[in-house]
Amino acid sequence: MYKFCIIIFVALISFKCRPSQKNIKEGLTGNVLSVTHFNILFAQDMSNRVNPQRYQRPLNDVDILSIFTSNLYPTILRFKRTEYQQDKLTIDFINKGLINQYGVNTDKLFIDFGRFSNQNERISYIMGRDSVRGTLKNDIDEMRMEFSRVNNLAVGQNTGSDIWSYFNQGIDERRVLLPEKTVKYQRNSYVNNYRNILILVTDGYIEAGIYNKGVDLSQKSINQFRNAFLASREQDMQLFLEKHKQFQIKPVNNEYLSNLEILVMELYDRSLSSGGAATKHPTDMEIIKLLWTNWLQQSKVKRFELHPYASSKDEAEKIVLHFLGIPKV
Repeated sequence: MYKFCIIIFVALISFKCRPSQKNIKEGLTGNVLSVTHFNILFAQDMSNRVNPQRYQRPLNDVDILSIFTSNLYPTILRFKRTEYQQDKLTIDFINKGLINQYGVNTDKLFIDFGRFSNQNERISYIMGRDSVRGTLKNDIDEMRMEFSRVNNLAVGQNTGSDIWSYFNQGIDERRVLLPEKTVKYQRNSYVNNYRNILILVTDGYIEAGIYNKGVDLSQKSINQFRNAFLASREQDMQLFLEKHKQFQIKPVNNEYLSNLEILVMELYDRSLSSGGAATKHPTDMEIIKLLWTNWLQQSKVKRFELHPYASSKDEAEKIVLHFLGIPKV
């Protein structure tokens, strides 16, 4: 009996995150109390887009990552919760072969607030108290240094990013977390849920070596779509795409996408001049957004947004926090 009481007590304290009334559902057998945590994946397109001499952008991918690390606490961790957070931040790889090629230390690219056995340990880790060996600040510094090292290697040894295959096979049960097992106590039930969020940093061009199979979006395929659209004299690009499915990106059949929110950042328009003026209409950006939107919708992604590269860190931060639905703290 004593052991049973201890088990119930431990299970209950993990739900002291004070869920809002929206997360409490009343039923005939009691209430269901649900707490939602963030499971954030950060994936970088390591193609030639990372070379600043070839494609100039106000921010690099290290800057984008720092927006998340700087907002982990208190902005993200204290959103609708005060304690016992299970949030996770993982830097993932679109091309898994690059992990060995670049000698990546993946342990440094993962921060897990759910690994602590009690809240005191979690607080000590976050606040950097002397009683703990590792601290959040140290882990953030190591994550940024390792990611920066890998990013610098990618500048000189870049390779095409196979985003289609990443969505098809790379998004799996290890990256998309399902609700944890429900714990029942007396008439109530308690459950931890996750918002699975992928931050995909890419220029929008999918050029990984497989072409004309419906799994790429190369410069050539964009040009072909533009020429065909203009020749058709159609007025609506979306209607034209619906009629000419050969230009569509093949949908991905992956059930995990239905529980994944995708924020695509840093889209780049190669059809603009160095001064930012359009040299072609419709522009590459218009076509990229159209084809990506159709692709992600047909692949049944839960929710997504597509954004061109940000002009400042402040702008990028606003995009991120708006997507997460979190006010700046």
